Amino acid sequence: MVHLVFAWLILFGVFIFAGPSPCPGCFAEPESPMNQGVHAGVLVLLGVVGLVLTALATVLLSWMRRAAKLEANSIVPRTPAC
Repeated sequence: MVHLVFAWLILFGVFIFAGPSPCPGCFAEPESPMNQGVHAGVLVLLGVVGLVLTALATVLLSWMRRAAKLEANSIVPRTPAC
């Protein structure tokens, strides 16, 4: 157990106290092709995530509407669970 604690402390110390080293894109000019490509990639990924979340929300809303219609048109009365 003590060895595990020391291992975690060493890993924590290496990653925290070593300091983050930025990627080469952070040192480049803002108008360089590499930075423009990185920014375009980030925008594309944000668009994909937004599209997937929008599709998920649309499906969930569709299921909620269908469930409400089925419940409204149901002949069998709804009984509460005990």
